[in-house]
Amino acid sequence: MDALPTPTELFLPRTRGPWSAPASFARPLVRGPVRTSTRADCAARRHLRRALWVVLCVAAVLAGMGVQSLYTADLAERLAQAQARVNDLDQNLQTLRAQASTHDDVESLRSVMGHGFDGTAARVSAVESGSVAPVVSRVAKSVALIQARYVLIDPPTGRPLRLVLVKGKPQMGADNEPRLTLSGQGPIYMFRSTGTAFVVDAQGTLVTNRHVALPWEQGVAMQAMQSFGVRPMVLELRGFLPGTVEPFAVSVAGVSATHDLALLRGSGAALTAEPLTMSTLPPSPGDAVLVLGYPTGLTALIARADKRFVSGLRQQADMNDQKAADALAQAGLIQPLVSRGIVAQVSAAAVVHDAQTTFGGSGGPVLNLRGEVLAINRAILAGFGGANMGVPVGMASELMQAESEARKKAEQP
Repeated sequence: MDALPTPTELFLPRTRGPWSAPASFARPLVRGPVRTSTRADCAARRHLRRALWVVLCVAAVLAGMGVQSLYTADLAERLAQAQARVNDLDQNLQTLRAQASTHDDVESLRSVMGHGFDGTAARVSAVESGSVAPVVSRVAKSVALIQARYVLIDPPTGRPLRLVLVKGKPQMGADNEPRLTLSGQGPIYMFRSTGTAFVVDAQGTLVTNRHVALPWEQGVAMQAMQSFGVRPMVLELRGFLPGTVEPFAVSVAGVSATHDLALLRGSGAALTAEPLTMSTLPPSPGDAVLVLGYPTGLTALIARADKRFVSGLRQQADMNDQKAADALAQAGLIQPLVSRGIVAQVSAAAVVHDAQTTFGGSGGPVLNLRGEVLAINRAILAGFGGANMGVPVGMASELMQAESEARKKAEQP
């Protein structure tokens, strides 16, 4: 019979069996190797902290570079916009420099444009100066809408420029302008323009801008003339005066070689309209001015018409600019738009004012509150809201005098 173990033996570790392994495994963990493992762990943690620190530094650098890139891109965009405005201003100043009599004239304009217009007090004074309705009613009858149609012809062959068609539709170029050709069977490309002029004498003489009288000297037409060697052929040049239902024929009587000025000779209603008075004194900065004209051409006139008139135009399938102008005249809707502002600067080259206008208003009179012509509106300064330039009326008077003398010489036997 086997003897039972004593109570003491029950609690003693056996030399073999499942309990021997944990006992032998526990012994090494209690001695020297514990300190070695702890140092290794500390070193590992130090390396980890250094790695994390490096990662954080790199991330911070990258984030800073990203923010700097965004700032740089925004700055570049703003600089590009500013450069575009400067280019527009420089272009206008270069034109003025060619026309101005002295360098000081251009520099005075540059100073005004650079510092903006400080005209709040003058504007309030102008508004409080009283109603200008009687003046506007009187002078508006002599301010004409000018409408032109012309084509560009190849002189040797007489062929006109035509639209390039692709699958029956006009093909557009990279500049979003229609492509043109002297060959092919596409429609003849008809150039149209509108502007403003005003009557200045009993012979039906009207003053306007050169670029209104000769519209092909700029834009797409000028590019086509340079590319194809074509020349303009005027199909129609006519004018409309408020209160009249029929247009009057217009011809170019003279153009200035140095300023954006031209004289037109009108017939019909232009011979009976009351001539506008030319001011003999230049304006001063802060003076109130009125500008009359036809900005945006027919668009603004149609926008002011009632729904019945507009609906009638839409129902005509063959409606074009000429027929629309005829309809406006028949309905008594041809009236110049009036804007009011103040003079910002005056020089021998230009009268700078801030009365609102846009394309189509070129050639309109800039008037004082007595209805006397101070300047002929000629340009909009891009990037300067409400900043417009007019040719001083004295230059128009000189052109009229030169044209009158030339006409008298031509009439002599």
